Amino acid sequence: MNKFFKRVHSTASIRFLRLRDGLIDRRICGQSLVKYVPSVFRDDANGVGMTGSQSTSYIILNRVFSHVTLTPEDSFLDVGCGKGRVLAFLLKNRAPCALSGVEINEISGCVAQEWTARYPQVTVTIGDAFQLDYNPYTVLFLGRPFLPKTFLEFIERLENTLIHPITFIYWVDQQSGYLLQERPGWEMEYRETLTTIHGIRIAKSSQSYSIWTYDPSRRMDGNDKHEEIHL
Repeated sequence: MNKFFKRVHSTASIRFLRLRDGLIDRRICGQSLVKYVPSVFRDDANGVGMTGSQSTSYIILNRVFSHVTLTPEDSFLDVGCGKGRVLAFLLKNRAPCALSGVEINEISGCVAQEWTARYPQVTVTIGDAFQLDYNPYTVLFLGRPFLPKTFLEFIERLENTLIHPITFIYWVDQQSGYLLQERPGWEMEYRETLTTIHGIRIAKSSQSYSIWTYDPSRRMDGNDKHEEIHL
């Protein structure tokens, strides 16, 4: 019986959040961003490709961004922005910096471009995140847009191209977040696993997020030390 009530509570909580999120979406975006859009670039068997567009709940984003301070000097990018829920959250909370998103799925990307067109602060690009120059940005957000092997390729690309430090926010990190551990230049600032927020079940299973800093100069120092050890 206890399991039954837990299941009922979980289902009711998730439905409540979807309803609440949709109402907030309409105030900011003029439409709901709740509906899931599946990926057309996904190969689970080989751990490569991109995930579908699942908008992160506002209550979760409020928790995640409570540990991040954006300044007017920052430039924010959501990698795999989907329909733009994270951008909507930041607009709702009056983020003081330029906001951008990149999305490879045209269905989701077109929705994000459509509603953000009214906000000069926001730019959404439909295209391949691997073709982007990340040096104009200081804060990156990823809501698990990649499967593990593709995520690792993305991280390696960042490491090979970035010339300044960044803040890296990774929501739903339990599948690939371990790949950042002990990498030269990367430092975890905070990590939390969420099951409920204010008594509301946020998903069918617990989800984690982590906040990192990446500094290319520390990466070079780390690589030098690693080489010295093996001399």
